[in-house]
Amino acid sequence: MLWLEDVHVHRGGTHALRGIDLEVRRGEIVALIGANGAGKTTTLAAISGLLRSQRGRIGFAPVDGRIDISRVKAEQIVALGISHCPEGRQIFGNLSVRENLMIGAYLRTGREGIQKDLQAVHDLFPILLERAALPGNRLSGGEQMMLAIGRALMSRPRLLLLDEPSLGLAPAMINELFDILAGLRDEGVTILLVDQMAALALTVADRGYVLDSGRIVRSANASELSDDPELEAAYLGRSEAAQ
Repeated sequence: MLWLEDVHVHRGGTHALRGIDLEVRRGEIVALIGANGAGKTTTLAAISGLLRSQRGRIGFAPVDGRIDISRVKAEQIVALGISHCPEGRQIFGNLSVRENLMIGAYLRTGREGIQKDLQAVHDLFPILLERAALPGNRLSGGEQMMLAIGRALMSRPRLLLLDEPSLGLAPAMINELFDILAGLRDEGVTILLVDQMAALALTVADRGYVLDSGRIVRSANASELSDDPELEAAYLGRSEAAQ
């Protein structure tokens, strides 16, 4: 569904991505792991059109055929079926929960389909229906995470890019989050996941890539990466895996 070929990105004077290659197949969760500053957030931003690559190709196959989206505008990428849930959630604090959700559908037409998807988000996150009239900044951290994911789902994405969705959440909420992501995958949403809880991310992922200083240094099935002692020492950590 998605592939990157020799992608280079410069960001703030830094050569942040140095020729990365990766692919995401339809119907899977792929985890992108690495240390802070490795280029994970930059990778997602390049895919969603928030950053421009200086070299290489980013391709997307929403249904049939392949589209080079390397120079496509961000809003057009959303219309093609890629939704980006950014680090820090970036909800609109002065808007209500419902208004935040509806922003996710701003490119869509067809009231019936939008209402159906709104109901699906409420079924997935019932607390968002209870909080529908509250401003976004009145929600807890976990509720804001639900809102950010729900807003992304309102665009009806074929591919969901998630950047650090567990950041700042309590352990119990983190476990619930990863159960939700597995459920979305089972419902047909393809996911490219970046998360600080790399060990937990690999428990729901099908495959993973290891990014180091802007380069892909390892790719394998998630179970193989989880069992690698060198990766555990560098990125996973026993204390994290135990949470």
